[in-house]
Amino acid sequence: LAFFFITAFSMMSVGNAADAYFMTYNVGATPMMTTAFMWLGTIPAFIFMPLVPAIKRKIGKKGMFYLFLGTAVVGMAMMYIFVQVEALKQFWLLCIAQFVKSTGIIVATGYMWALIPEVVSYGEYTSGRRIAGIVNALTGIFFKAGMALGGVVPGIVLAVVGFNAELPQQTALAEQGILWLVCVIPAVLLVLAIYIISKYELEDDVIDKINMEIEERAKNS
Repeated sequence: LAFFFITAFSMMSVGNAADAYFMTYNVGATPMMTTAFMWLGTIPAFIFMPLVPAIKRKIGKKGMFYLFLGTAVVGMAMMYIFVQVEALKQFWLLCIAQFVKSTGIIVATGYMWALIPEVVSYGEYTSGRRIAGIVNALTGIFFKAGMALGGVVPGIVLAVVGFNAELPQQTALAEQGILWLVCVIPAVLLVLAIYIISKYELEDDVIDKINMEIEERAKNS
């Protein structure tokens, strides 16, 4: 869970740091278009988050993560293609890609917080102690580490590709570097997150058994 957190927050930090550059230099968007594009990324939360319990019951916890993390990767691939192919470089197409990408990210990273109580229960089951404080502290350390890592990577990439904020238009290499920050690096981190969550062993039936065992211990004590 800790490794999933550090990967997820690194992905979000890298992408968020470069979004404004992407809209300004790769898309050539106006401030109004940029604002609309950013706000579009919040809409999936109101549509899909209420559906999470039903989706989880249908395809399972891991299946849900695979679905939405994969959806985010598809959205990033769409965005990369739409910008690279001149005929497809349309704002409305980029908005569709943004919606698809945000749907995957919002649901997956929103639901990951629900895994913390499961880990706490597992800790109590194996150690006999309620280690909620330790688990939450470690989770906090890892997501802050992820944000810190995500804050360093954009600066390094932009320096390598020769980004210059004083220029009204960037070089082709600098624009490619921005595109890597928005699409490619986050997509790689999402694939890594899919691998990490595949190793998560606390399926719903396991957690149910653990909670029942904890309750039995409490009754017997």
